[in-house]
Amino acid sequence: MGFPIRRLFVVAVALFYIYMGVCKVSPILNAEMHNEFKSSFGGHARVFPGRLNIKVDPELYRFVFGVLEIVCGALIIIGESIWAIYAVYMLIATQAFLCLSLYTQGESTKCIPSLVALNLVSVLAAGGHGGHYKVD
Repeated sequence: MGFPIRRLFVVAVALFYIYMGVCKVSPILNAEMHNEFKSSFGGHARVFPGRLNIKVDPELYRFVFGVLEIVCGALIIIGESIWAIYAVYMLIATQAFLCLSLYTQGESTKCIPSLVALNLVSVLAAGGHGGHYKVD
């Protein structure tokens, strides 16, 4: 892909993550999606600690994931440094965890958007020539 198309793809994926992060943190953009995230993060909080018997507050957990997606999306858009690469790998890790968490809860059909997002971010991580996603 040429630079304009590749850059548009990068910005579109980053804006998707910023949108999803804002929806997790606040009902400003989409109240229905915010309520869906509120209900689903209760299950994610039960899956996260595993067998360590640690109690995680679902509200705090949802807020941290939302802020992480907002920050990573912003770093991907404006970052021309190694921090943008770190942001891509953080998004890969969070999407992989969300897929695993949904699958563990038995909601395998809800994994589809997370799997699509995981694949899009993996394309960003792979780049055009096996390097990172930025084009010089």
